[in-house]
Amino acid sequence: MTLLEHLKQYTQTTLPMHMPGGKRRFASELPYKWDVTEVEGTDDLHDPHGILSEMQSRAASLWGAEQSFVLVNGSTGGILSAVRATGDGAVLMGRNCHKSVYNAVSLCRREAFYLLPVEGEILPAHVEKALTDNKSITTLVITSPTYEGVVSDVKSISEICRARGVTLIVDEAHGAHLGFAFGESAVTLGADIVIQSLHKTLPALTQTAILHCKKAFAPAIARENAVFESSSPSYILMASADECFAFLASEAGKKAMEDYKNNLLAVREKLKTNLKHFRLLETPRYDIGKLVILTRGTDRTGKDLADALRRDYKIETEMALPHSLTAMTSVCDTEKELNAFADAILTLDKQASLTASCSLPPPSLPKKVCEPFALRGKEGAPCPMENAIGKVSLSYLWAYPPGIPLLVPGERVDDTAVEIAAAYQRAGIPLHFIGTKGEASCLEIL
Repeated sequence: MTLLEHLKQYTQTTLPMHMPGGKRRFASELPYKWDVTEVEGTDDLHDPHGILSEMQSRAASLWGAEQSFVLVNGSTGGILSAVRATGDGAVLMGRNCHKSVYNAVSLCRREAFYLLPVEGEILPAHVEKALTDNKSITTLVITSPTYEGVVSDVKSISEICRARGVTLIVDEAHGAHLGFAFGESAVTLGADIVIQSLHKTLPALTQTAILHCKKAFAPAIARENAVFESSSPSYILMASADECFAFLASEAGKKAMEDYKNNLLAVREKLKTNLKHFRLLETPRYDIGKLVILTRGTDRTGKDLADALRRDYKIETEMALPHSLTAMTSVCDTEKELNAFADAILTLDKQASLTASCSLPPPSLPKKVCEPFALRGKEGAPCPMENAIGKVSLSYLWAYPPGIPLLVPGERVDDTAVEIAAAYQRAGIPLHFIGTKGEASCLEIL
């Protein structure tokens, strides 16, 4: 079966509760015949003065940004550009940052300090203490909203950073819809650079993203985009982004976002009222577009739910972890489809039982021996996780999604990392031992 044949089959039978946000139904006529290059009238993304410059200006107005850059290689490219554009000083970053942030910091050979999130949130008090204790920090990177929808207090964090002359980068890949009938975006809450994936929560093709920044950072961002972004950007992807902007600016788009929000609120209330065993994740600051079902204390894992939804209801979700299941929604989800997901979860909830399920250990920071970039070219040996305690890892270790490391190269393996990895594997969650030589369930260690 070819990839095209598989895509045809999958898209005809499965309800997508996962990205991309277009959900395979956003009305568009983007075909091969419009796959062009830089010719007269199409402008140049790396030196825009015409139609692409106008497109980016419209986007900046939509989000209230001083300057915006359309990206065609996802938020990953924007994060690479942002980290490199903000100098050589040390970087303070949430430990729950995406792997692209770790790669960017390592590639730019910048020292890293980490903040542990509290229930997914980076706390302003922790930011202030870290900046007080480490004067070498010049950049802070946080993820808000997280993969699970938790939002940090970006306004307070931005004020702390501004008072200390620290640049704030917000990975808002999962929050491009914020500001459109939902809560405020980091763009208007004081962040210096904000990167958003259009394709995750809005109707735009996969790989479309956008970077918003203060004008002072624009020249450096433009230079770094020329390094990290393709010199042959896809006009189909750019047209998809522009179509998304037009939708958001239209009266029809505004109404659709309001309807989407109201449908979400109704479905969330339905779940909260009727769930007996599972719970719906909510925190004081939360993006309601994520439907995260918590299974802790029951006889079901997140993977159990994902498998049952796929097998019995033809519903494919975004992410399964030992104690949670994440469904991603977008403006393209209909009321009927949101309710179909909720009804399936409620049925599975009735079939579940309460149990004294094992809890994962609280997150901790392994001891850092050296920065990841210091290990480039080093040779190590494969080692099973259970035998690696006390050893220095040459590997990244993570589940994908969400792509958040349990271990970073240069860190000493501790009991917590081994215990969490074992819990993931018991629950059937695949772990990626990035940097190993192919041995299953093995770290590469010094």
